[in-house]
Amino acid sequence: MADAVSTEIEESLQQQIAEQLPTPEGMCIVAGRIQNHLSELFPAETEAVTAAIEKRQWEFATGRSLARRAMSELDLPRQAVGRGEDREPLWPQGCTGSITHAEGMAIAAVAKAEVLSSLGIDLEGADRVTADLFDKLFTAGEQRKLRTGDPRLGGLMFSAKEAGYKATFPLAGRFIGFKEAEIDIDWAAGRFAFRYLGDHAPNRVMETGEGYFLFCERYVLSLFIIP
Repeated sequence: MADAVSTEIEESLQQQIAEQLPTPEGMCIVAGRIQNHLSELFPAETEAVTAAIEKRQWEFATGRSLARRAMSELDLPRQAVGRGEDREPLWPQGCTGSITHAEGMAIAAVAKAEVLSSLGIDLEGADRVTADLFDKLFTAGEQRKLRTGDPRLGGLMFSAKEAGYKATFPLAGRFIGFKEAEIDIDWAAGRFAFRYLGDHAPNRVMETGEGYFLFCERYVLSLFIIP
C-alpha cells in the first residue's frame, strides 16, 4: 500500500506549510497521510477511479477528502472534484485549486475564485531527481546551475516546474514541456519565478505568478499562485 508516514511527519509538514507558505484570506492548504477515504467520494469521483489499482484509489480519494476539508475551512460547499481527460482536477464553480501526493502524503490547496486566478501545488521526494534525468527535465542554463548548487536543487526545480505547469494549464489550455520554461530560484527567500521560452502566447501568464517552496523531512513542496 502507500508508503508509511508517521503522525509526526504529517504534523510537521502542516506546521511548516502554515508558517512558510503564503495563504491569503480566501485560500487554504491542507496536508494529510494517504489513507482509505473511498467511502467519502461522490459517485462521479468513484467512477473515475474504479479501474485503478488500490494505491491510486487511495491517493485520489485522500486528495479529494483534503480538498473538501479546505472548502469547509473557506465556508465553501463541499463539492465533487472531477477529473478531466488529462487527469487534471476539475474544480467546481466558485473555486480553484490543486492536489498533489508523494511518498505517503497528499496535499490539497483551494482558493476562492475571486482571490486567485489559478494555483498549483506539488510535493516530491527531495532526492527523487538524479543527475541522469537532468538533460530530460532542464534547459542547458538550468543544468549549469545544478552542477554547482545544493544537491536537493534538482528535486526542487522539478517540483517547482510541476507546480507552475499545474497553475498555468487551466488558464492557457496547453501543457508546457519541461524545457519550454526556465526557472529562477531564490534559495534564501524560498521563492521562484519563470521565464516562458515556448511559442504558445497564453502560457506567458506563468510569468505573472509567484512561486514559493519549502523542505520538510524527506519532501520538497512547491506552491505557485497566479493572481
